[in-house]
Amino acid sequence: MAREKRDWTREDIEEKIVGKMTAVTIPVNISMKGKQSILDLGELEKILKGAELISQTDCECRKRVGNCIDPMDGCIGINDLATEMIKDCGAKQITAEEALEAMRRTYDAGLVHMAYVFEGKDEIEYICSCCSCCCHSLSAAIRFGYEDHVFSSNYVADQDEERCESCGVCVERCHFKARALVDGCLEYSQDACFGCGLCIETCPEEAISMMERV
Repeated sequence: MAREKRDWTREDIEEKIVGKMTAVTIPVNISMKGKQSILDLGELEKILKGAELISQTDCECRKRVGNCIDPMDGCIGINDLATEMIKDCGAKQITAEEALEAMRRTYDAGLVHMAYVFEGKDEIEYICSCCSCCCHSLSAAIRFGYEDHVFSSNYVADQDEERCESCGVCVERCHFKARALVDGCLEYSQDACFGCGLCIETCPEEAISMMERV
């Protein structure tokens, strides 16, 4: 099957995602209306350990699109949504420790953790482990330039130019195209970074850290 037939279309993203979300950038734990947030593992741990009920299912995006497969079990429901998913979607109930284990596994695999707050709700109820080749919001938003309309984050990566050896490992980990090798030298666009933290642990020179978004 041709790649273009497996991608989410502009119509998909506008109808299902962009049209239902605000463009205001606000911190993760503040009330949001139809807004997704990019999470790092520290934020994620706080949310999961504070949940009363957690559910787990496989990724529907990767089932549909099929550009990558493993690990599949990175979709997490929280509290009321977890109850609905267990009842109506065959999700399984898991502990906070099991959810964190799944999130660490998907993080190691290079997936971005995105949290959803749905319209009419005040708290995060859904966390996805997303890729830029299958995920409806992540792949389509980046392809069509909707990042600022869809995503928010508290953090951004900080680059130590003196320590960086331009090895390019971080380029492979960045879904947002904030990093590129140009004539053998790393170029980093902080404006394109959404603070997912995937680049940090694989940097052999420890040249990347996280800082609060100004």
